[in-house]
Amino acid sequence: MRKALVAISLVGALLGLGATTVRAGQQHPSKPVWSHVVARGETLWGLAAEAAPSRDRRITVDLLISANHLRGASIRPGQRLVLPR
Repeated sequence: MRKALVAISLVGALLGLGATTVRAGQQHPSKPVWSHVVARGETLWGLAAEAAPSRDRRITVDLLISANHLRGASIRPGQRLVLPR
């Protein structure tokens, strides 16, 4: 039940319920991205699966790490991530 709620919340956020436009970097200052606050139990692998289900998850995880300037694949609850479109 809890995983289903997390999945529904994530899908809702990815579909625009919590979408915002933020600066993705100086090279593309107006490039739209999704902003997501990490919930307890979420992983980059899981976010990648929800964000781009038809893409190789390894590629999406690498994009998430790069876009968020992470040192590795570890994320923590409350952390705000940008999810490139």
